[in-house]
Amino acid sequence: MNFQRNKENNMTEQQIFDRIVTIIQERQGEDFVVTENLSLKDDLNADSVDLMEFVLTIEDEFGIEIDDEEIDNLQSVADVLAIIKNRI
Repeated sequence: MNFQRNKENNMTEQQIFDRIVTIIQERQGEDFVVTENLSLKDDLNADSVDLMEFVLTIEDEFGIEIDDEEIDNLQSVADVLAIIKNRI
């Protein structure tokens, strides 16, 4: 299910969060608990390659681009959610 950016999209914050959860659980297991405060590096044990794969998945899923500076500043699920909300 890929999201394509358009003016008619009224995706709610909860729907965006739910999709982020699904993406993380596809990698970590469906029982993995995801909160907005979840640390991408510490709680997911993600190295730079893992983080880049996650970002590429987010970009593809939501039809957005996240620049390198923003990627460097991604610390939590809340950070990812904020970027997506601002782009769609």
